[in-house]
Amino acid sequence: MKILGGVTVTAVLGMLLVIGNSTHVNAQEGKPIVHPAPASQVITVTVTDIYQKKHGKDAEVVIAQAAGFPNDTCDVITTFDVIKKYEERQTWSNIKQRVDIVVNGTPYPAKFRDIGFYPLGLNLACIDFESPYLHTELKIPVLSLDQKAFGPASLSYDDKDIAKSNPGTPFLNKQGEISAVLTATQNGQLEFASAEDIRAFLRVAAGVAPWPTLNRRSLTAI
Repeated sequence: MKILGGVTVTAVLGMLLVIGNSTHVNAQEGKPIVHPAPASQVITVTVTDIYQKKHGKDAEVVIAQAAGFPNDTCDVITTFDVIKKYEERQTWSNIKQRVDIVVNGTPYPAKFRDIGFYPLGLNLACIDFESPYLHTELKIPVLSLDQKAFGPASLSYDDKDIAKSNPGTPFLNKQGEISAVLTATQNGQLEFASAEDIRAFLRVAAGVAPWPTLNRRSLTAI
């Protein structure tokens, strides 16, 4: 699946995780300040390789993980680069793979919703629980999207917050709404998708049913 470049930010952001030396950027006047969501509001998506052995217990290795956040349309929205690892290895005959949504340390079987085309080149993915009932049973709070049309260029971030945040982490405004989501590109640079970008993504994801459509047989056909 082709992943296009997303919303551009400065090259400094892309180097933060590599050099490990973050700097503080003072908020520019007039720009809304956003900070990463608390850990209690962020869940994790993992991709696990399962190596089947002839004798003994199968070996499991987590090959990718990213932060994510719940939504009404998708059980979890995360960054696509974690799912790209899954796609790359789908045809490998010597391993099986598993996608999990990890909530409070407990992994739950999940699946990637293949919407076919990702709008605006956004590096976002829609993940659903394998069970259609888990989202309700776990009572996961849904974070609302920022209602104002702010783009990443209109928002102010603290570089220290960015350096310690994982791709997929939502950045919240002072009302607790998601104003932007941190994503990663193929070359390792960090980018932000705005709340408006996320809405565009969700409009496409909403058009793809996460579950097979069940057609009831009429009584006359029985």
